[in-house]
Order: sequence, then C-alpha cells, then structure tokens
Amino acid sequence: MSDDIGKGGVRSVQLALDVLEQVAAAQGEIGVSELAVKLGTTKGSVFRHLKTLVERGYLSQNPATSRYRLGIRTYVLGQAAASGIDLLSASGDAMRDLREELGLSVVLSVLEGGRLTVVTTNLGKASLEIGVRPGTELHLHCNAQGKVALAFSGRLMAELARHSPLQRYTEYTIVDPGALEREVHQVMSTGYGTAFEEETLGISALAAPIFNGANELAGTLAIVGTVQHIPREPPTDHVDALRRAALRISWNLGYKGLLI
Repeated sequence: MSDDIGKGGVRSVQLALDVLEQVAAAQGEIGVSELAVKLGTTKGSVFRHLKTLVERGYLSQNPATSRYRLGIRTYVLGQAAASGIDLLSASGDAMRDLREELGLSVVLSVLEGGRLTVVTTNLGKASLEIGVRPGTELHLHCNAQGKVALAFSGRLMAELARHSPLQRYTEYTIVDPGALEREVHQVMSTGYGTAFEEETLGISALAAPIFNGANELAGTLAIVGTVQHIPREPPTDHVDALRRAALRISWNLGYKGLLI
C-alpha cells in the first residue's frame, strides 16, 4: 500500500469516527447537512460514511425524516465496553450514595491514553438537570476533572503545554499556562480540583482523583451544579463527601492508600 493510500485510509477512518461521535452528541436525530457543517467537509463525503455505518448497524436512518441516530450495534458495542471497565462497576454504590447525600449530579470519568472521558452521570435531585453526556471527552484546562487529571497523571501537563494557546470558553477560563500550572499544584496539595464557570457560565464543579491498585490515576469523580450550589469556595461538607466517595471507589479498585 502506498503512503497516499495509507494516509487516505486513515483519514477515512477518522471521518467515519467523527461522524459517529457527532451523531452520538446530537440532541435527537441529525441530518447530512448539519453533519457536513460540523465536520467541515462535503455532504457527499459525509453521506458515504453514513451509508456504511447504517449498513453495519452503527447508525439508523429515520425513513420519514431521512435523519440519523445511533443504531443498535453502537448500543451493543457500548454495553460491551462498559462491562469491561472495572471503574464503572466499582463506583456504582459510591456514586448513588454521594448523589443522595448532596443532591447534586455526580459524574464519573475514566483516564485512558491521555484522554479523560465521561463514563456515566447520576443526575441530581434539582428540577434543573445538570450533567455531562457519557462519551464526552473533557477538556483538561477548564474543568475540575481535567485539573485533577493534570495534577495526578504525571505527564499530561507537559503534553497540554505543547498544544498552546489554551482555548477560552468564558471570561473565567484559565488560558495562561503559568496560572494553570499554579492551580494544578494547588490541586495536588489539597487533593481536589474546582472549576467555577470556567467552561459554562452558571455552572461549577468539584472533582477528586480515583486511583487503582497500582497507585495510578484511573479516573475522576465530580459533582456538578449551578454556582448557587457549588460556590467559588466550595462547602467543606461537599469536599469531604466527594473525597470520601472517590477514596471508596479507589479502594474497590485495589488502592491501598488513604485520603491525600
């Protein structure tokens, strides 16, 4: 295979995965034109990938609207992947108890290959549902979970620095590498991370690390809510409850340590 063909094949796979991820992230169904705009490519190219994904069962097309949604094959694959994540089974009771104790949405994320991805969310008790969609890849510099990953992964901070400049999402987003590094060191010292309106105005979060039996960062546990429920200086009971829950999950994964 020539280099051109090889590179084309890689690009084709990347576009197919981009299409699948965009359909998964859509609120309901999504059309060809919308996907082409989101992905910055032609409708013809998107349509070819959609056709293949429908044929394989990863997407399905509504015959009445010609729009697309996830197919049963994607669901089966997702269930198989989830069942293989020890973190998911180790966290169920702790997440439910934390949600009952604080009434806030609880978000579990896994760290794999330098990517922090949401595994599951337990929605809070408030009438306004605040959560993060499973499968969402989190930015590392502008949310509490990402700061925890930067603090305890040992290598992600250097990798992030190579991708400067940092993107600004709100007026509170930390885009100065030096300021972010100081905050990450603070997370290492306290054992938890915060983000106050840094990614979305009106929303803040508090996160703690989850470690595995090899004392490595396996993921993060976070509570997410409005700024009224999680202020810039989070209540001590919120911090303590979150850290206890994260430690409980860590113990389930074989971690032998105590609270940082």
